[in-house]
Amino acid sequence: MFFTAFFCVILQTVSQNRRIFQILIENKSFYPPKIRIFPYHVVICSFFIFCKTQDGGRDSEKRRKNVLPNKPYSISALSLAIVLALSACNREVKPAPEFKRSEYNKIVISNAVEPSTLDPQKSSDMAAGAIIRQMMDGLVSTDAEGKTIPALALKWEPSDEGRVWTFHLRDAKWSNGDPITAEDFVYSFRRLADPATAAPNSSYLEDAKIQGAAEILQGKAKPDTLGVKALDKKTLQFTLTAPVPYFPDMLIQQFTYPVHRATVEKFGEKWTQPGNYVSSGAYILKEWRVNSHITMDKNPTYYDSKKVSIPQAVFLAIGKEYDRYRADEVDVTYGIPSDQIKIAEKEFPGQVRRATLLCSWFLEPNLESAEFKNPKVRRALNLLTDRAIITKVAGRGDKEAFQLTPPNMQGGGESAPAWKPLKREARIAEAEKLLREAGYSEEKPLEFQIVYTTSEAAKKQITALQSIWKATVPFVRPTLMNEEWKTFLDKRLQGNFSMAFAGWCSDYNDPAGMLNIFKSNNPNNAFHYKNPEFDKLMNSTLEAGISPEERARRYVSAEAMLQRDDAFIPLYHQVSINLVKPDIQGYSDRDPLKNYTIKNWSFAPKK
Repeated sequence: MFFTAFFCVILQTVSQNRRIFQILIENKSFYPPKIRIFPYHVVICSFFIFCKTQDGGRDSEKRRKNVLPNKPYSISALSLAIVLALSACNREVKPAPEFKRSEYNKIVISNAVEPSTLDPQKSSDMAAGAIIRQMMDGLVSTDAEGKTIPALALKWEPSDEGRVWTFHLRDAKWSNGDPITAEDFVYSFRRLADPATAAPNSSYLEDAKIQGAAEILQGKAKPDTLGVKALDKKTLQFTLTAPVPYFPDMLIQQFTYPVHRATVEKFGEKWTQPGNYVSSGAYILKEWRVNSHITMDKNPTYYDSKKVSIPQAVFLAIGKEYDRYRADEVDVTYGIPSDQIKIAEKEFPGQVRRATLLCSWFLEPNLESAEFKNPKVRRALNLLTDRAIITKVAGRGDKEAFQLTPPNMQGGGESAPAWKPLKREARIAEAEKLLREAGYSEEKPLEFQIVYTTSEAAKKQITALQSIWKATVPFVRPTLMNEEWKTFLDKRLQGNFSMAFAGWCSDYNDPAGMLNIFKSNNPNNAFHYKNPEFDKLMNSTLEAGISPEERARRYVSAEAMLQRDDAFIPLYHQVSINLVKPDIQGYSDRDPLKNYTIKNWSFAPKK
């Protein structure tokens, strides 16, 4: 009895890491042949010490030495002991009482992190996009299935074999009462292209093949030469340098949305503050408390205001979302902690929602850093990465990835690296051989830092990965550096890192939305991968007369090129899992882009 109680205390102390440990123990492929397993109580204590000191430098390294005794135990026995112990400590989970809504005028959504900005053209992250989408409309939007539908544009048509696109605007007003015109879009697209704006996604215009974009981004032309013009107040026209069949789909992203020129010019950087913000969408900004919450109210001048049934929306930037959901303080969570997913399914039956996203997560080596200039090092770490363990740690049902493009993306195909068929033992042997050829050994270990964002899921996954590498080839010694979201983004954009644990969600449902980030001049190319052959291949996908089948084949060839160069280390294709209150109507988990808009939601009538 005493032992069980004592063991439970230990397990509860390391509860944030217990899923990692259990998975590592249960995966026999994790261990090379010479690794031996030790008494489970000592291993758990040792893992606890490791988790507490893994980023503590030389002193913590000394404390980790000689912790484990030499008596071996079988993996299966150890696994059974841990599973039984975990079961003994878990409380019985009963369904929560039936949810009864008391507040019908407000919806509260957890957004996970503080948005980088609320300026459409200067935004680049999903946290910002989720909020901007509620306050701003673009030319187009997406429906519950993720398909492109009209928004501020009622209709559009291509001409000149897809090199010219003309959009016809509806009658709509800004939140201050001014009419929304084609000139608003011309100003905003030029602002996105202008190097003075320093827009993270300015190269998006070049990917879209808008005439003049490349020259403007290189400083060789002025923004007013961009291939976008107002034919009249309600007609907008784009001229492209190549036919882009998915051009309207590219316009769903928030950085293509219009902004109110007079407001931007009057307030400068402060135009995004409450009281200054002028909206084109369903909501207007009421309050913004940094690292706390953003509140928005229904926009009475919105063209579709009758459809907006929820008067107020609040987005939270703080953690503890699962606890707040339990307390009925949050209506929609951003995610669920991996060690709480099974509990949530029992406690809130029918409220756990899953969606397969067009998102891939990977390790992002900085190819300009000393450690990763050598492709042998990058290939070795690719071989050592056990994707099965990484996906199990998250517990969401993510799919192992060996390429960048998600399998559910339309217009793509499958490409696998040549080494994929190798068994685990062969991969480890080849990886060690490559590392020694690159000059690394017990005397000269491979030491580098991995930066990752403040997230429990990210911490668990990257800690598991660190453990895998250290256990399989001991002279691979990564350290971990946790950064707040904005700092993490800045480090990546400035190239101030060796390796990052990062992800990319496509801007639209086509492989180009993923693969374009590896083009040499793409500002999101934090890998610093530069391959003229790759650039040429991606540009060739937009040649006139190319069939969808041939375009798909070229995308697959582009994936194979990235694999040949070991430009990155793919980990998994993401499955989103979150909690949604049962009375929310209109919420969809069928949109792989997850571009939800609250204007399409409502609360079930009072019972």
